[in-house]
Amino acid sequence: MAEKLRIPLSANKAGLIVIAHADDLALFCGGAALALLDAGWNLCVVRVTDDSWDSWGMSERDTVEQNSKEFMMALETLGITESFELHLQTDRLGDYSEVELRNQLVGIIREVRPYLVMTFDPDSTKFEDNEDHRMVARAATEACWTAGFDKHPHGEIDQFIPHLPIERWYFGRTVVEATHKLEIAPYKERLIEVIASHKTMLLNMVSQLELQARFLGYTLERLQIEVEKSPKVFAEIYRIIGSERITKIIERFGEKL
Repeated sequence: MAEKLRIPLSANKAGLIVIAHADDLALFCGGAALALLDAGWNLCVVRVTDDSWDSWGMSERDTVEQNSKEFMMALETLGITESFELHLQTDRLGDYSEVELRNQLVGIIREVRPYLVMTFDPDSTKFEDNEDHRMVARAATEACWTAGFDKHPHGEIDQFIPHLPIERWYFGRTVVEATHKLEIAPYKERLIEVIASHKTMLLNMVSQLELQARFLGYTLERLQIEVEKSPKVFAEIYRIIGSERITKIIERFGEKL
């Protein structure tokens, strides 16, 4: 049974959210982001791809420009002011070096020095058909570990001090071992506004469903109208790797600095 998600009690209120596409934050972890922000946390977001194919009936150039604009609108609506854009080609991360992506994320983790990192669950890839999500899950998860080695990423001591995030909050289409659940009700109206910012990507999703529906002799025009008018939101499920291990070690061996 998943527990109610609670905001950590920490003096370091810095969080890092690593996503593949512009709308991943709103669709997968927007409620948790709002909960953290309401509790006074500072959140930084990493968008890995350029979302150049996430539109319908638009050129790649226009798609990149429009999705970037809508991404910044979503962050502004949330109240997030810091972000990193890696500009890698969308839907083609399978051709990119996972090690190189990990190294880029190591640098960001060391710069931001977050208490927690939120990203896709690397152990839920059995239920994930988007290779961009899979790649980000693997690279971000390993970065949370290798950022604590003084010679990563290139074998020499780096300019940033090593840092290990205390907690990892994993999300996904399906989380294999859900540990925590966030009820969306307190954040519903604001979250719908954030999701609605991603009009280009939402209409692209509906257009793909329309392809299948028309093949079977139906139209989804009502769905398109509904999505534009009021996107749906649901409870968010997470697999959280918390602070239990380091807390137990500190209780046994720790001395206050």
